[in-house]
Amino acid sequence: MDRFDGFEGMLLTDQVRSTGAILANTSKGYRRARFTVAHELGHFLMERHELTSDGGFTCRAQDMRETRDGRQHVRQESQANQFAAELLAPTYLVTPLLSPEPDLRDAQRMRDHLDISLEVCVRRMIGGRDEVLAAVWSFKGEVRYLVKGSGFPYVTVSRGDRLPPISAAYRAVQNAQPGFTEFAEAHPLSWTSRTDVDLYEQTRMSNNGHAVTLLWADIPDDDDDPDRPELSVPTFR
Repeated sequence: MDRFDGFEGMLLTDQVRSTGAILANTSKGYRRARFTVAHELGHFLMERHELTSDGGFTCRAQDMRETRDGRQHVRQESQANQFAAELLAPTYLVTPLLSPEPDLRDAQRMRDHLDISLEVCVRRMIGGRDEVLAAVWSFKGEVRYLVKGSGFPYVTVSRGDRLPPISAAYRAVQNAQPGFTEFAEAHPLSWTSRTDVDLYEQTRMSNNGHAVTLLWADIPDDDDDPDRPELSVPTFR
């Protein structure tokens, strides 16, 4: 099925998963459709997932990017995304493709080697490295969405915002030259609300206005990030 009326994928099944059929939107490319199929397979195999309609599951584009652990629907989509990523890009295949330090070129190499989308590869890179990373996807200088790895500070841009004018990403988009920039030091306030972190950024610019920016934060050891819960002072009896 080529036209889905706003949906990326559908799983047609019953409440007890006695049988099932998966439909995937192919209009956005084969690699994205592969992820959609894996995502719907996750819904089928996770027996605690509740059907979103009488006939099964219907998933939108934003569901394919879900990483939160909130209400039932959000949690199910996040779990199905994690299942799909692990199925298509397992750790034992991802790790050998990573350079000693973060580099968006690794994501492109992973994409070509594993035949999955660049977006999934960037996410796997963020989750598979020890460094504190985040990524911001944009189109013609406007933020589409972002993903933060564990421990990354609060990011001050959100969907619909323009890229920070003082960022290297902004300059890369203005230059509109396809390819990769090298990592450059960024002022921490260009992307975060903190001044006590060392921040670096790298951007991959495509030839159609789409870009992804990788952010790398060096968090001080005595981190007092307001986003993190404070630990109480131990007492002795």
